[in-house]
Amino acid sequence: MSSIDRVLERVKPVLEELESRDKISSKVGVDRDAGIIRIYGEGSDYVKRASSGLEEMLELAYTTAEHHPYWAILYHAAEISKAALEKWESELTADQVSEMSWRCDEIKMALERLHR
Repeated sequence: MSSIDRVLERVKPVLEELESRDKISSKVGVDRDAGIIRIYGEGSDYVKRASSGLEEMLELAYTTAEHHPYWAILYHAAEISKAALEKWESELTADQVSEMSWRCDEIKMALERLHR
C-alpha cells in the first residue's frame, strides 16, 4: 500500500465522523500520481476549485527562472487562465481580451523559439 493510500485510510474515518456527527460535508479528491489528497468543503464549486489548483501553477510560473525554455508558455497560459476564472461569472473587458491576445502572441513566439 502506498503512503498516499495510508494517509487516505486515516483521513476518511475522520471525514465520515464529521459528516455523521457534525453534519459537515466534504469531498475527497486523490491524485495518486502526484501524491496529493484534496479535501473540499461544501462551498467549493468547480470555479473555486480550479482557481485553487491554478494557484499551484502560478506559483511555479512565478518562481521558475525566465531562462527556462518553457517559462513563457507556462507563465502566460497561467495568467490567461487566471483572468478567465476571475471573470467566469461576468464579462471580460476589452482591455482584458486585448491582454489575453497579447499573451497568446507571447506563447506563440515562445513555441516558435523552441523549434529553432
